[in-house]
Amino acid sequence: MLNSRPARNELLSWEQTEAGEVQITIQRQDTWKVRLLSKVFYIPKERKITLDALGTEVWQLCTGRATVGQIIEALAEKYQLNRKEAEVSLLSYLKTLGQKRFIGFVLETEGQGGRKRGSPSGKKWGKK
Repeated sequence: MLNSRPARNELLSWEQTEAGEVQITIQRQDTWKVRLLSKVFYIPKERKITLDALGTEVWQLCTGRATVGQIIEALAEKYQLNRKEAEVSLLSYLKTLGQKRFIGFVLETEGQGGRKRGSPSGKKWGKK
């Protein structure tokens, strides 16, 4: 897990607000169940989620380049935490982002010729 590289879901749109926080926009799915429920209940076409300062920093580090271990080290150093505290908090947060399909994890696998290549883990992001 520590060698995987978290990467943002490219299907999500997000922007940085004037306050410096990241705001993620989630579009409502257009399925027959949602259309039926939207006739009875109000279901907005999009929902915005705003991350706090620390969540924004983690989001910006989830580029698919840095490993989870490197992100832990960076946060532990910046916020003067011991490694275990930073690791527990970050792994919990990344798990939540992963379950919501906001991020995925790129794993290193051996390709042909002994070269390493990245491959995303988990379910397809765009479809549930």
